[in-house]
Amino acid sequence: MVKGISGIFLAAVILFMASCSKSGDGVQVSGQEFSAGSFIQNGDTLNSKNGSNGRTIKGTLQSGQTYYLSSNFSDAIVNNGDTLVVQSGVKVLIIGPTTGATAIGKQDHAPGLVVNGTFLCLGTKDKPNLFTVADASLKSDPAKDPQDPNTDPAFKGYWGGIQGGVHSGDIIIKWTRLEYMGGLTPLSAASRAGQARYGVFLQNPSANFVLEDCWLYGSNNDMIRPAGCKYEIFRNTFEKVGLSAGECVNVKSGSIGDIAYNLAVGGTGNAFKTANAGGLSPQSSMVTYNNTVITGGWRQAKAGEGGSIDFENGGRGAAYNNLLVNCAYGLSVLGGGGATPIADTANIRYGYTYNYGDNTTITTQFLPAGFISAQQSGDINGGNATTPGANNPSFVNYPLPLSPSVNFNDANYVGSFNFHLNKGSLAIGKGYTGFAAAAVVKKDPVFGVTEITAPGKDIGAFQTDGTGNQH
Repeated sequence: MVKGISGIFLAAVILFMASCSKSGDGVQVSGQEFSAGSFIQNGDTLNSKNGSNGRTIKGTLQSGQTYYLSSNFSDAIVNNGDTLVVQSGVKVLIIGPTTGATAIGKQDHAPGLVVNGTFLCLGTKDKPNLFTVADASLKSDPAKDPQDPNTDPAFKGYWGGIQGGVHSGDIIIKWTRLEYMGGLTPLSAASRAGQARYGVFLQNPSANFVLEDCWLYGSNNDMIRPAGCKYEIFRNTFEKVGLSAGECVNVKSGSIGDIAYNLAVGGTGNAFKTANAGGLSPQSSMVTYNNTVITGGWRQAKAGEGGSIDFENGGRGAAYNNLLVNCAYGLSVLGGGGATPIADTANIRYGYTYNYGDNTTITTQFLPAGFISAQQSGDINGGNATTPGANNPSFVNYPLPLSPSVNFNDANYVGSFNFHLNKGSLAIGKGYTGFAAAAVVKKDPVFGVTEITAPGKDIGAFQTDGTGNQH
C-alpha cells in the first residue's frame, strides 16, 4: 500500500526522478541545484537582447555567475507560463550611468524584474544570492552610519525590484540579499506611474510567496507588499526601509500568511502591518510572531502612524512574542473614530509583547493613543506607566539605553550590533507557544517554504536554542 512507503524512500524516488528528467520538460535537478529550461549565459544583460528596450526572460541563472540589469533599458519580464530560476551564489548587478538625466534610479532608468510567470531564487546559507548596484560610488557606506536618511544612498531606489503581475505564478526567494529597491515606476505604467515601486510586490491571491533567510537593505517605500498571495515570511533582516513612508511588510487584501523570526531595524513606518484594502478576497490576515523590531516608526511623515506592528482597516490575525525596542508606537489595533477604518477586532489575538523604551516619549506610546490596544497576559512593560529604561532585554551587542545624542531617525542600521539575547535576558523562556502558524504554503525545498518555524519559547527573533533568525 502507498501508506507503507516511508517518507525518506519516497523523497529519494522523487529526487531520482527529478535528476533524470525527460528532455521535453526542461526541468531538472543537477548536483543538488534545481534548474528549468536553458542556462542563461554568464554576463548576460537580462533586460536587453541585441539592444532591445526590455526583454522577456526565462531559464536558469547558473550558480556562481554574474548577470546584469541595465538602467539604459526597461524591465526584464518573465512571461505567464515561463519560469526564471536563480541558482545559488548568483549576482545580479544594476549597471548604467551614475550621473546625468539617464543615471541609475532616474525616471525610466530604474529597471525591475516583472514576474508574470514563476520566479525561484534559490540562494543558500553558504552561497547566498545578491541583487545590488555595481558601482561602489552609488552605495551607502556603512562606515558613515548613522547617516542622514535624506542623503543616505540606501534610500535612493536605484532599481525597480521584483514586481508580480495580476496573474503571476509563485515567487520564492531564499537566502538572497536585495539592496536599493524602490525605483520609480515607468511613466508608461497603468498605475503608480512616476511613484516609487514597492521592493517586492504581489497581487495574485492564488500565488504563493516565500521570503526566507533574506537580507533586505534599502528601499524608498514599502519593502514587501503582499497585495494578493499566500505568504510565508521567515527569518529575514530588514534594514533602512522607507525614506518618509513605507513598511517592511505591508499586507493588503487577498493576502494571508505568517511573518515570524524577522529582525527589522529603523523602518520608516510599521515593521509589519495589515489592512484589508484593495477589494480582493480573502480578507487580509497576518500571524506575526517572534520578531525583533528596533527603532521603528520615527521617519513616518504622518503623525500617529507607524512604529512596530499594526492592524487596521479590516485587517485581522495574531501577534505574539514580539520584542519592540525604542519604537515610536507599540503594537497598534485601530478601533475606529478616525479617518482610517477599524481593524477586524473580533478576529485579532495578541499578547506576550516585550516593550522597551529609553524615554517617556516612547513608554507612553506602548499602548498608542487613538488605538484600542490593551495590555495582555504575558506582556513585559505592557502599559504606558512603564519607567523608561525598565527591563532592559539585554542584547549581546546593542547598548541600552542608547546615548541621549542618538537621533532615532538615523538609528536604522545593523552594523556590528548583535541582537541575540544574553544569558539571563528577561525575554528567555517568556514566549507563548500555545498557538500555531497559519502555514498556508506547502513545505518544499524549491517550490515552497523550507521550514515553518514554530512559535518560540523566547520572545524575539533569536532563540537561545539556535533556532529562529540565522543572521
